[in-house]
Amino acid sequence: MNTILVIAVGGSSAPVVTAIKGYRPELVAFIVSADQNGRPGSQGTVDGAGNVCDARAERRCPNCNEVIEPKHGKPSIVAETGLRPEQYEKHTVPPDDLGESYATCRGALADLRGRFPDAHMIADYTGATKTMSSALFLAAVERGDCDLSLVSGQRRDLTRVADQTESAMLIDTLGVRAERRLVVAEELFDSYAYRSAESTLEEFGRGVPLPAPLREKVQARIALCRGFDAWDRFDHRFAEEMLRSFAGKLGELWAYLLAINGKGKYGGYEAVFDLMRNAERRALRARYDDAVARLYRGIELLAQRRLLLEYELDTSDLAPQKLPGSLGQTYEGRREREDAKIKLGLQEAYDLLIALDDPLGQAYAGVRKPLANALKHRNSSILAHGLAPIDERGYQELAGQVTALIEQAGAAIRLGRAPRQFPKLEEIAG
Repeated sequence: MNTILVIAVGGSSAPVVTAIKGYRPELVAFIVSADQNGRPGSQGTVDGAGNVCDARAERRCPNCNEVIEPKHGKPSIVAETGLRPEQYEKHTVPPDDLGESYATCRGALADLRGRFPDAHMIADYTGATKTMSSALFLAAVERGDCDLSLVSGQRRDLTRVADQTESAMLIDTLGVRAERRLVVAEELFDSYAYRSAESTLEEFGRGVPLPAPLREKVQARIALCRGFDAWDRFDHRFAEEMLRSFAGKLGELWAYLLAINGKGKYGGYEAVFDLMRNAERRALRARYDDAVARLYRGIELLAQRRLLLEYELDTSDLAPQKLPGSLGQTYEGRREREDAKIKLGLQEAYDLLIALDDPLGQAYAGVRKPLANALKHRNSSILAHGLAPIDERGYQELAGQVTALIEQAGAAIRLGRAPRQFPKLEEIAG
């Protein structure tokens, strides 16, 4: 099997016949319209009996009533091109239904590619109605493994191609396909689906040779996808490497990434706000269990960073001797054996901050009850101790309490500003 021609059939058989004779395919898949409300569709013109093609109703001169355009017809397309029964098939679409027509064309192309994986597939959309032509065009462009064809010739006016000048030719669809892939990738990027956006761009780049300017554009977007995907996965070192060439366009967000990596102006709480923004992105994609898990870790990390930065206390190995007076003795008494570490969980870390009369501890005490109620959703999550899924309301409730905690403590302990959310692709790629 060398060539398969998928061609839409409308009211005129001439461009269909021209394409078949020009490409001489081993198989022709006709996209035809069904009969409807007593009006014949184009399916009969493919292989119907008699002069079924291009018949027109009789037209008479309004002045003398002489016949101007007599009712004539031509044999079917199959008869005129000499196609044998095994050389063609028909796929019927409803007239003027773009959705159904598109689905049929898409299914036909997929089926043909599945049956003939190595064939050269050509889709010609010249000779049909606007709906059928549009459907076939869209389906072929979407696939990317099917060439597009147009039958054209010399024009005498804006409406008609001169007879005997028509020929079928492949058309360059790289620009259309590129724009479509770039739009799809941008939509995925803007919804924080960075891996999917990267895959879309890579598949396009592997599918066809790209001219240098387009190749550079695609490669830049792939780098952005990889960079923000790494950042979204907390791989901040790799994110910095991938996004370095976009530093100027990222502005303050680039400075924030450097701060997370311990470079430049570093306040110490950057990772906390990074978790908050990450939770927002998960929630915007309706991944509420993931979002709440990040919020919980953010609250915990906030207490851990405060104890470490202000008091040099490590919650994974607390040193009671650094605590004042009897407070140190109290915590020393919690040591199970002489060489055991004293570890503090989230609630215990905030209890210690309250005991130290720390501003963050005071802020936590003010929201302890509503925060504890909000954390019940997290505790029943499958990512914590239960099996229940978290919904948007559960996320919003916890997010609101975390925001209240940060706002109450922010000024007193100099938390700094949260970074902006990740940008849209057009902001940094143009």
